[in-house]
Amino acid sequence: MSNQKIILISLAIFVLTSFSYLAIIEKKQHQIKDGWFLYFENINDSSANFTIENYSAKNDFSWEIFADNNSLKKGDSQVLKGDKKSVTIDEPLEGQSLKIIVSHSKETKEIYKNF
Repeated sequence: MSNQKIILISLAIFVLTSFSYLAIIEKKQHQIKDGWFLYFENINDSSANFTIENYSAKNDFSWEIFADNNSLKKGDSQVLKGDKKSVTIDEPLEGQSLKIIVSHSKETKEIYKNF
């Protein structure tokens, strides 16, 4: 009976130690130090609205929207660190292929959507 208690206690200590270690590692991975994200607000609808989410020190973004490889709209946005900004597109885009290019500092990201 005492061997079973030792095994159960050892197993419980091992499981608690493992969960604690995994929680610490997971928390470190979710801390964003320097970067930014670009994504559509809703990928399933017919909207071309997109969001820029900033975690970098620089706040200036420039973007350009292409519909079927023709420049449709350009703009600049200020997004503070830790904040996000939605860009609304009011143009009708039925039956078109959309490409959005966003530049920030020396980095450029693109997203695509077909209507």
